This record gives sequence, structure tokens and C-alpha cells, in this order.
Amino acid sequence: MTTLGKHAINVDIFTDAYRVTGRITVSSGGLVAELANPNSDYLDVEDVYVSRIHEPAKIAVHYSEATFRKSNINFVVLQDRRDGIPTGTIHGASIYSRGRPMSVFLTVPAFEIQGTVIHEGKPVAGAILIQSTGRFQSIFEAHASAHLYPDISYSGDLILVQKERIGIFCLDPNYRKG
Repeated sequence: MTTLGKHAINVDIFTDAYRVTGRITVSSGGLVAELANPNSDYLDVEDVYVSRIHEPAKIAVHYSEATFRKSNINFVVLQDRRDGIPTGTIHGASIYSRGRPMSVFLTVPAFEIQGTVIHEGKPVAGAILIQSTGRFQSIFEAHASAHLYPDISYSGDLILVQKERIGIFCLDPNYRKG
């Protein structure tokens, strides 16, 4: 579905116990803008497939639409970072892609996530979480593994992680992408 400057993107949304695959309609600001929208605590998803984290190949239910309370989302996996963040303007790069890359490891309920953050400031884990924009932390070239079932994993060009759901956040400021 597309309407005036909006387009549909494919997402994998993870809660404490479920993976939900579906489509979300976003504006040019990407999914970050939808998640940061202060006018709604909910996120609408279309063509929804729900599976349990420990049974990813088994579809528990399928519905044409669902609504998520944003605060219950642990993280969202996107295959293309351009679906999640504004990629830039005629004035330069997006604020989400300026800075230096640093390797991170973090935990949320049921999952461990590894990837790269891009940060302009001091390489301090707490500062990154405080200074990054919005309620969701962008993790690029990311990989999420179920901590009880390490063979169950998901990868994406971008994973948006709800900051309030992060239990551990580890940073390697010496990381240099080769």
C-alpha cells in the first residue's frame, strides 16, 4: 500500500516470546519516525504472521492486521537500513550514519544482538545510549541469536533495539571495519 510519500516495508518484530513478520507503511523518515511518533503508542502491521521464538518455522497465527504497543517491542529487524532511517538529504548524510563504527554486543529478553553502532561522540557505552536519538538504538549489520536456542538467529542490515529493553550493552571502541 502506498499513499502520498508513504510506502510499505517488510519487518520482523520481536517481543519477549514472539516473532511477528509483516508490513508497515512508513513515510520518508522510515520506521524510526513511526516508532518515535509521539501521537501514538501503537504501531499498525499488515499481513501478520506470528511464530513463537523457540519454534520459528511454525506459524502460530496469520491475520490481515495487528497493532503493537510500541513499549512491548524488543527489537525490529530490517533487511535494508533505508527502510528504517532517513538516509540523507541534499545537505549530506543522515544523522544516523555519521560518525565512526564501533562493535557492540547487547542483550534484550530472550536474545543477544551483535553489530555495529555509528557514533560521533566519545566511545562510552552509556553515552551512546543516552545521546542516540529516540527510544530505539540503531544497530547496523546486525545479528540476533536466541540465548536459549543459539541456532535460532536472525540477521539484518539494521536492527532497531528498544533502549528500555536493553539489559547489557557492551562496546568495543577499537573496532575498525576492514
